[in-house]
Amino acid sequence: MSVEENWRRLHDWCLREAPVTAAAIDAPADTSVIDSVEAATGRKWPTELRTWFGLQNGNPDGGHSALIFPEFQPFPLDRVLSVWESMTGQWAETTTAVGGIALLDQPAGTVTGTYLSAYIPIAGNIRGDLLFVDTRAGQSSGCVREFLGDSADQGTTWPSVAALLQDVASSLEHGQPCGGWVPSVDEGWLSWDFP
Repeated sequence: MSVEENWRRLHDWCLREAPVTAAAIDAPADTSVIDSVEAATGRKWPTELRTWFGLQNGNPDGGHSALIFPEFQPFPLDRVLSVWESMTGQWAETTTAVGGIALLDQPAGTVTGTYLSAYIPIAGNIRGDLLFVDTRAGQSSGCVREFLGDSADQGTTWPSVAALLQDVASSLEHGQPCGGWVPSVDEGWLSWDFP
């Protein structure tokens, strides 16, 4: 299923079952804003990533109100850019030490031990962990991966944005775990518990 179809499933479920969470997600971003943020990162974004922001623009208040992903809430585009700038700057010295710009030539999905400019953050949590899209070339280009605090990047979590949305939507619709996390709703808020 496409990004659009899976987002519709996820969003429709939240509208019915977790309306407070649904209301915390901002309206789609304008194409001009998507273009501007993409250009600022200096990376060509996968079509699915651009489509994702054309369907919603994250949680603008930055609070803990929009946990539509297990333990993560989506970033609005201004936060995507500020987190990307902060992380690439913070990890620049490490990037140089472990291989520099040559790491950008490695296939998407390859663990690097640093935060690369090719990593576009799409969601975060209160601990500073991130979900990002790996925009490097290769068979796994566009995969969604985790960057856990100071422990650097982890392996591929989902092969695409569509796959992430599909896993979450299926979990919500069937009340089953997603990556070990179990969804629940309390007074209109979606939350995730790790048993």
